[in-house]
Amino acid sequence: MNPSIRWLAGAVGAHRRAFVSTLAANLLGQLAALGAAVTGAWLAGRAIAGHVAPLDLAGALLGSLVVVATLAAWWETYVAHDLAYLVLARLRGQVYDAVARITPARLLGRRSGDLSAAALSDIETLEWLFAHTLAQLITAGTVLTAGSVAAAMIDPLLLTVSLPLAACVLAVPLWLRKASRRHGDELRAATAELTADVVDTVQGMRELTAFRALERRRDLLARKTRRLARAHAANAARGGLEAALTDLLLAVAAAGTLLLVVTVIRTPAAAPVAMVLAASSLGPAAQVALLLKEYGTLRAAADRVRTLVTAPANVPPPRDAREVATQPDVIFEDVRFRYTQDGPDVLRGVSFRIPYGRTVALVGVSGAGKSTCVSLLLRHWDPDDGRILVGGVPLPNIAEPHRHVTVVPQDVHLFAGTIGQNVRLGAPDADVAGALRTAQLTVDPELPVGERGVTLSGGQRARVAVARALATRAPVLVLDEAVANLDPDNEARLTEELQRAAAGRATLVIAHRLSTIRQADHIVLLEEGRVAAEGPYDQLSERLSQLFAAQP
Repeated sequence: MNPSIRWLAGAVGAHRRAFVSTLAANLLGQLAALGAAVTGAWLAGRAIAGHVAPLDLAGALLGSLVVVATLAAWWETYVAHDLAYLVLARLRGQVYDAVARITPARLLGRRSGDLSAAALSDIETLEWLFAHTLAQLITAGTVLTAGSVAAAMIDPLLLTVSLPLAACVLAVPLWLRKASRRHGDELRAATAELTADVVDTVQGMRELTAFRALERRRDLLARKTRRLARAHAANAARGGLEAALTDLLLAVAAAGTLLLVVTVIRTPAAAPVAMVLAASSLGPAAQVALLLKEYGTLRAAADRVRTLVTAPANVPPPRDAREVATQPDVIFEDVRFRYTQDGPDVLRGVSFRIPYGRTVALVGVSGAGKSTCVSLLLRHWDPDDGRILVGGVPLPNIAEPHRHVTVVPQDVHLFAGTIGQNVRLGAPDADVAGALRTAQLTVDPELPVGERGVTLSGGQRARVAVARALATRAPVLVLDEAVANLDPDNEARLTEELQRAAAGRATLVIAHRLSTIRQADHIVLLEEGRVAAEGPYDQLSERLSQLFAAQP
């Protein structure tokens, strides 16, 4: 069995009761249906032979079996889908946890639409595995065994036709398994790629319109749609071939069994029962073949989900968690880092301190290592060497770093809802009005915000992000180009408010405006991953002026 399918089958273990109910309902329904068919065949055989059957007893038995089969089918439909959606809900939670755990390092290069396909489309595809496959495979084997034993009791020769042809029916999907895997991989890949392109298109509609690229984008989506259609067609053609071969083998088996019954079993009363029991060996085999027909698609979806869910975290979980001081300093001690093992050094022994109640500006040309320092402080990665301490505690020893460190990013993401809901994102009980006043944003907290904040200006989005960070009351505040989208007057007012807020925090500022940097208590100048100079603005003013004059 494919490791991913085996891994997903193990997910059923958390819902044993639902699985046992599904198995019991399916098994009871299949056996009752077999019993009803055999009873009806026996009655027909008695009638053909001219014998009078105990109609009252036989009719009651037949009616009871039909009722049991009907109720069991209804029960199985309910509990099988209940089991499936319990497992799917669990898998969606695991995907969510995985994305949160591996963000952002192992998501680099992964498209949001691709992740959406794994979280939604791929998991939805697996519904077939849990609702229509696992219990049914076990039941099919049980019914096949019971029917074969009963047929052998009438005449062992019956098995010489049914069992070899049942094996041939099962062999059809195995014969085409390579094509099934290939088609499944192509189908899931084409689905994920089209989903990713559609998400990109919706999110970038403004840019596509502005640059007159809508027609080209439509052509791209058309090509991806045709690729998906070809994948569906290839998968359907292979599935049709399997179905045709299976039907042909079943027809041959039925004809062969009928010929055997006519030529060998000369007892008229036993002939209908023999036919039913022989067919009972073929029915489960056909059911298994039908289930295996979808194996390639299931395996491909399972591989994608398992790869995401089992991806290791980029940083290990906190160990020996320790309490952080309520008024923490932040210290970088000889921090060295590279993003990949064979990549260039990004930070080369960086050391500086952000005292509590003070503001430190981190400056340098693009690529000097400023954003990397922020990512390490947020513990998106761990340093290769050296360490970062918050309140004297190394980051790997802090249970919840984001309780102590908050950030206002340059690329602000706002969620659809209201401004108040976005401000309360990290602090459900936050003083929204107070945070908005500090962020210099005079708006109604119930004002609707479109997806990604499209209904707000760039400056408004930036100030909502500032309010959201301040609302958390985290003692360490990182401002990554927080005022870049503001005009000079609004920048000056917000900077003044942030200075007051910084009195109760250790604040790290990344900025490319001298007006912002000038307000910092201390400046750290990075060059090629090293601290080239540090000190107050007056001490570094000439060097900073040269730096910013050289930048485009």
